[in-house]
Amino acid sequence: MRETNTTDVLIIGAGIAGLLCATELNKASKSVRILEKGRGPGGRMATRRMGKARLDHGAQFFTVRSPSFQRYVDEWLKAGVIREWFRHAPHDTNNSGYSRYCGVSGISDAPKYLSKDLDLRCTETVTSLAYDGSLWTVATASGASFRARYLVLTAPLPQALALLDATGLNYAGAELDRLRAVCYDRGLATLAILDGPSGLPESGFLRCEQGPLTWIADNHAKGISPHEHAITLHANAVFADQHWDSPDSLRGSLMLKAAAHHLKANVREYNCHRWGFCFSENPYPDLCFSNFESNLLLAGDSFGGPRVEGAALSGLAASSKLLETISARDS
Repeated sequence: MRETNTTDVLIIGAGIAGLLCATELNKASKSVRILEKGRGPGGRMATRRMGKARLDHGAQFFTVRSPSFQRYVDEWLKAGVIREWFRHAPHDTNNSGYSRYCGVSGISDAPKYLSKDLDLRCTETVTSLAYDGSLWTVATASGASFRARYLVLTAPLPQALALLDATGLNYAGAELDRLRAVCYDRGLATLAILDGPSGLPESGFLRCEQGPLTWIADNHAKGISPHEHAITLHANAVFADQHWDSPDSLRGSLMLKAAAHHLKANVREYNCHRWGFCFSENPYPDLCFSNFESNLLLAGDSFGGPRVEGAALSGLAASSKLLETISARDS
């Protein structure tokens, strides 16, 4: 097994929660490393290529309500990483609306921007955890071994708890039942390239209230797919469960059929993407969970809620709690 140098903090998961947690720790001069099982950072802030098309197939945009997240959004705007996609939607509760932000070339732009100054190891699937009372050791499928004083897990709670259960540690005490109660809806996206303009509203988005779809987005109108007309369809949780194991030829065609009356172009090609942990339905009531007897923190959208900002605030809360503890112990 290949061993690496020991760091102050090891973070599992390079979604927005893990990236912001790592960024804050990095600013405080702590050595931090992130392990990500995917090929790149972002989690559900994901952008895919299909030929010359670019499509956001997870989160379509994000909003901002909190000053702590606004600081980062302002930085991304200034750096030209993101822009406002649209402000008003029919279901908005205030007259001025809310800025919906997207990446200039895809929703993954912000995670990529955050990760450029971080020690991020992609395609590292964690297989086991161990804690000896002072250090965490994390083994991955590649045969690597990583060690750190503190461990932060930002994966969906069912995945994080499965790893922790295998350690035999009493890692959550009386809070374990509340952690286990967090559950997720599954999600299903169909990505399609069209032979012309979609015919969706000028803004390029449509929220669906009936049928199997919840959302249609025009990636060309959004500005991330300038060379191809391409749409993203999101299904509701009932449809995703029903067709989780269906072939793309069935589930994709059913979703496209449901969208057909909204479209003014024909579909040239399509494929589907499954999200096993799409929306946390009953997130843990606090922004993160910590057990400093085991130097362990849990964060992510299992805590902050399913919106991008919720996961972001969870990562920021975890970094703040961790820095307070390290400062108190090292003083």
